[in-house]
Order: sequence, then C-alpha cells, then structure tokens
Amino acid sequence: MKHVIVIGAGIIGTTTALALAGAGCRVTVIDSRSEAGLETSFANGGLLAANSALPWSSPGTPLQLLKWLGREDAPLLLRPRAIPGLGMWGLRFLANCRASKYQRTAAALTAFGQHSLAIMERLLGEQRIEAKIRHGGLLELIRGKDAERHAEDFARMLERMGAKVTRLDGAQTAALEPTLAPIANSIGTGLLLESDAWGDARAFSVAAAAAAQRQGVTFRWNADVLGIDVRAGAVRGVRLHDDYLSADSVVVCAGALSPAVVAPLGVRLPMAPVKGYSLTLAASDLDFMPARPIVDDFEHIGVTPLGDTLRVAGTVEFDGFDKTLRPARVDNLRRALSRLFPRMTLPDNVRPWCGLRPMAADGLPLVSATRVPQLFVNTGHGALGWTLACGSAELVTSMVTGQTDGRGSPFSLTRSFW
Repeated sequence: MKHVIVIGAGIIGTTTALALAGAGCRVTVIDSRSEAGLETSFANGGLLAANSALPWSSPGTPLQLLKWLGREDAPLLLRPRAIPGLGMWGLRFLANCRASKYQRTAAALTAFGQHSLAIMERLLGEQRIEAKIRHGGLLELIRGKDAERHAEDFARMLERMGAKVTRLDGAQTAALEPTLAPIANSIGTGLLLESDAWGDARAFSVAAAAAAQRQGVTFRWNADVLGIDVRAGAVRGVRLHDDYLSADSVVVCAGALSPAVVAPLGVRLPMAPVKGYSLTLAASDLDFMPARPIVDDFEHIGVTPLGDTLRVAGTVEFDGFDKTLRPARVDNLRRALSRLFPRMTLPDNVRPWCGLRPMAADGLPLVSATRVPQLFVNTGHGALGWTLACGSAELVTSMVTGQTDGRGSPFSLTRSFW
C-alpha cells in the first residue's frame, strides 16, 4: 500500500488525507498544532461561495491599493514595509488585475468551486463526514453610487459562469432578510446567490480528520517538520524533530508556510501571506440573527450565521508573516458591523482573530506535482480554501495515484502566472 505523508491539517490537509485514504493509500498527516484546523481554517468567514468564487486580482485593485496605502481604516491595506517582501509576487499579482485575466480566473475558480461543493455534498450525503452545511443562498448587497448598474453587470457575469442569481430591490431584500430593514433605503440591489452554502470550516476540518482516522489515517500532532528527504531524485520521507517517516509520496498542504517547506528542494511557489480578520459573536449576546450569510460590498464585510455564533469577516492586509492582532483593524470590523445593523447593541466580547491566507499570485490555487518526483502541493487557495477544499483534495489525489499528471490543469505549477 502506497504511503503518503500530508503536511498540514487544516481544511485542505484533512480533506486531502480523507481523499487519499478513500483511494486506497496509507496516509500519515503531520501538523505542528494539537488539533485540526487551528490556523487559517480556524475562524474564517464560513462562506462556501461556489457561485461567486472571485479572485482578489480585479481591475480595480491596483488603484485601491494606492488610495488606501498605509491607512489603518482601509478594507484593503498594503503596509509600506511589506512592499519589498512581495517582490516578483507583487508584479505578478498586478499583472493579473487586467480585465481579461480576471474574467478567465473568475470562470476557472467558479467552475471549480461548484465542482468542489458537489463533492462535499456527496461526502455528507454518504455520511463519510459528520458535519453540518447550511443552505439557503448568500445575499450580496450592492450599495452606493450607480448601485443598480454595478449590480446588473455583476449579476450577468455570475450568470455567465453558471450561477443562479435573483435580483431584489431594497424593500424585497429587507422582506427576505428582515434584519436589514433599517438600511433598506440604502440598498440599491440585493443579489441572492441561491446555490451557495455556508458552514464552520474549523468544525469541518475536525470532522474530516475524524473521518480520515476512521479510514486508518494516522495523525502526528505537535510535530515539527525539519525537512523533506529526497534521495536518488525522488521523495523518500520526512524528517521530524525526533523521528523519521519513510514515504512514497508527500503532499504539502501547509498554507502560507508551504513555500518555506519546499524551497530547500528548489521548488518555488509564487505565493504570499495575506492577513484576514474576523469576529465571532455569541448568539446569546445578540438580539438578532440573520437567516443567511450577507456580504456587503459597501462595507467590505461578510456576516455568516453559524448556529450559536455570528461570524463577521473582512479586511485584506499585506503585512508579511506578522500575525499581530491589531486593535485598529478589529475596530474597523466592529464599526462596519454597527453600520450594517444600526439597531444592534454590539457586545463587548467579539472574539477577534486573524489568520494568514495563502495567496497565489494569479488567484488560482496551486494543486500540482512539482519538479521533484512524488512531491505534490495543495495550497495557495487564498480566501477560497473552504470553498475549493474537496475539489482540490480529489484533484491532488488523482495525481498521487497516477490517474492524471495534472499538466493540463489550470492549477498546475507549469502554468503562466502573468
């Protein structure tokens, strides 16, 4: 039985381990933390945005970066000290902001997101994973100047990519989601993306790990990877601080740390860490709860009901690998939430969190073989790891097991990043 080592036990690593086990591989997962999903998957936005899986490299992004350079109140913040570290990645990112590339990337991500969500639904239907995914659609609010025109352009783009979109005026939006009644007059158009879903990525990571263990996967917790052993031109194993594990293949699912894991082997991943923030509010501290996720393009935040909590996510921050939880950025989310729901009483305990999203330069994930035989990567998903996890796991498994070499995939490392 082929032994595959998976490095990383977030939403990407756990679903990859489960897919590999289902394909008949013997699997060992290595993670430096004590449980699954304690890094980027821990408190993300919770959206399974399969019908609006869009890259951050949009045509308007370069101007926004300049306009908001160094501003703590900006939803998209580029810290000047981070600019030198972005280097070639930054140039590639800007090159991918042109309209034609943005459209192609969005189409590829949305198609893959829809495929990935279908795989997730199948796993849940077969009861291979015991987790809860909620349905009912994502509500996107378009507000501000020329809102109706912008909403129509956006809706048509999504429909061309296969999304089901219902257009609502302000009154209809508030009727569908009564918590928005106080700001109904400011809503130019509400777009209901009927096929999208939502859930807790951390809980799903834990459930996927449990499902993988039931299929014989071994998890090595609190284990630091010192290096991947390559001999005679191919992967042979992984060196830990106090152990050595032989392997036939290795799949790196280490999020923003993935480039550092493979760099000693001469493998370069065009990725950068991008910090995102969230708040988690207890339902018992609120006098309201939306029925579905709401994404407010005007405030640049998303709110997602997750059972007994409300998750509030937003802000994009280029700050290298600095994971400092900055009060000013947390306050931005608090103020945006208060403007979205002006009648709410904001509780004192908002449980702030930040994490590093692993962002590839062109917005597409890196699900690929590498130049080192039997070394694979499954990383670089940016803010879409939760949405693309199950599809990515299936794809990398097909490569590890030799069903495909993945060279024609838009997620291969051999693609152009310009």
